[in-house]
Amino acid sequence: MKNIKSYIHALQKGEMTSEDIVTYCIHQIQSKDIYYNSVAYLNPNAIEEAKRLDALLQDGIVLSPLHGMPILIKDNIDVKGMPNTANAFILKDYFPNDDAPLVKNLKEAGCIILGKTNLSEWAYFMSDQNMPSGYGSLHGQVIHPFDATIDPLGSSTGSAVAVAASLVPMAIGTETNGSIIAPAYQNQIIGLRPTFGQISNQGIIPISPTQDTAGPMANSIEDLTYLYDVLTHQNIASELSSIEKPFRVGILNLNSFPNKKEDQNVLNLLRNVLLDNGHELLDISIDYQPVSNSETLFYEFKSSINDYLNHAQHPAAHSLKDIINFNKLNKERMLKYGQTLLEKSESTSGNLDDPKYVELRKTLLEKASVFDSLMITHQLDALVSTHWLPESPIFGQPSLVYPMSKDFKKPLKSLVFIGRKHQEKALLQLGYLLEQKEKEA
Repeated sequence: MKNIKSYIHALQKGEMTSEDIVTYCIHQIQSKDIYYNSVAYLNPNAIEEAKRLDALLQDGIVLSPLHGMPILIKDNIDVKGMPNTANAFILKDYFPNDDAPLVKNLKEAGCIILGKTNLSEWAYFMSDQNMPSGYGSLHGQVIHPFDATIDPLGSSTGSAVAVAASLVPMAIGTETNGSIIAPAYQNQIIGLRPTFGQISNQGIIPISPTQDTAGPMANSIEDLTYLYDVLTHQNIASELSSIEKPFRVGILNLNSFPNKKEDQNVLNLLRNVLLDNGHELLDISIDYQPVSNSETLFYEFKSSINDYLNHAQHPAAHSLKDIINFNKLNKERMLKYGQTLLEKSESTSGNLDDPKYVELRKTLLEKASVFDSLMITHQLDALVSTHWLPESPIFGQPSLVYPMSKDFKKPLKSLVFIGRKHQEKALLQLGYLLEQKEKEA
């Protein structure tokens, strides 16, 4: 499959049409996804939409660099005319009345919503009883595209697998705590978790109103940046190679999780690229224990899912309690792995003004500010690790995962860059440096 830039040039030169590209992607999905189960639904109107956008292009109307490009959307994001299910059987007949704001942005830019991708049920916030990533009661299990024994990780599993398997050049995932970064890492693609609030989370079946965000997933930094630009009304794609001043990057060594030989190998590759391009590096060792936000998420999920369902006016589910009761009545299908997280959430007040929640959230943010504080103290543009870490999504910072190997017979290794809030451009430019070095090799 060509990358987005190649498709853009082919469209501009009249060598391909959007209809050609969409038809090709549909064929890829229909012929290959029987093995991966990454796509939940195809848009029956996708080819007609491609024809409409081809006609606009013939008239000299170009809505954005992604005019006429197909994209898959995670099946917990509202798209008018298509189901939105979170891979939960209870929502199989739910059709939103309107597009989520991020979907409106995509359509206004001339993107074609090709279909919806599978995910872990309720975005992996259903059970902590050995429920595998990518499993749901509606559509079953998403399979890793290169090794069926590898857990595809996270909840944006279908989006990551569809991109990794070259069914589509790009997709949208969502993340609360690692659900873009982890499956991108595990499937060796590029994923960006933007700064919290930069992309509206309205119209996304929620977990946390303080953390949920959508983000782009692709096979190249350039493709991902085109998509990010459309989502945020920016133009970083034209600036990827225009680095104004040397970056200062901190390489994290977590004393409680020391870097292994394969970690050091990929970090050394990064060192060489950055030093060769005149950037500064600082080794930072810290005593580290992961921060857990489960207690706050229980409150937040109950509050936000009840609000979403109330707005959706779904006949089978008006509340989290309805979901739990429905699952109990349909145990064989619905409770293969239990619903402990749903039940723990329901046991809270679900009130975000509850003094207990307020205190938990305050303490959590203080602990989760550790990486932001390091960046301020050392005047860093980015931190980098070979681990994905929960603190940055809790604190609302952006993260970028960049794959350093696609040999699935060896331990998978990617670099995870953490940035300051609203400094995605620096992360994307760092990724672009690595990408260009890889092309030269």
